[in-house]
Amino acid sequence: MKKLLVLTCLTSSLVLSACAPVLIGSAAVGGTAVAVDRRSVGDVTNDGVIETKASVQLAQANFSSSHITVTAYEGRVLLTGEVGSEDDKEKAGEIVKSINGVTSVYNELAVMNNVPFTTRMNDSLTASKVRAALLDNKDVTLTSLKVTVDRGIAYLMGTVTQREADIITAVAAKVPGVVKVVTLMEIITPEELERRKLIKENPSAVTEKTEVQTGAETIPIN
Repeated sequence: MKKLLVLTCLTSSLVLSACAPVLIGSAAVGGTAVAVDRRSVGDVTNDGVIETKASVQLAQANFSSSHITVTAYEGRVLLTGEVGSEDDKEKAGEIVKSINGVTSVYNELAVMNNVPFTTRMNDSLTASKVRAALLDNKDVTLTSLKVTVDRGIAYLMGTVTQREADIITAVAAKVPGVVKVVTLMEIITPEELERRKLIKENPSAVTEKTEVQTGAETIPIN
């Protein structure tokens, strides 16, 4: 079943990228990635399903001019890219919000003409640089978040402690090509982090879930 799911997601990603201006933020779910991902296996799978469904439905909406990237993390969905009008932006948000499993939508779509291909390539390179910088930092775990860069704006999604969030934000802000950092991270306590690790290692050790904080913060780069 896992192999079938991976194949389906990969195929969907290839078809959408070739035929429609909607991209999946994280299409494939590999065994190694799931093993080290801070999310549960169920959350990783659900996020992949949400990204695929959202991308398909947005492509079917036939917006006049758009390029939309969908990124999901524990049911929270980020929309980045460009659309032709405010109505299209609102419609895109409503489409994604209606998908089963979506808990919130961060609609960061810009109403403007599609950016040049070179800009997208630069964004992809910048995102890789951010990931590399975080990978080099021993105080954070790269698998605890997703990095999306759109027109130089770095969006950070994940589940981290406040200390990790501060470090991640500071590291990302120093990467060449990043003009602004937007944090969309769920903040948990160190105790909650340890509890989640324990549950992942031993699913039967489920205890009452502690409260968490979820919020968005924008950090301009001077």
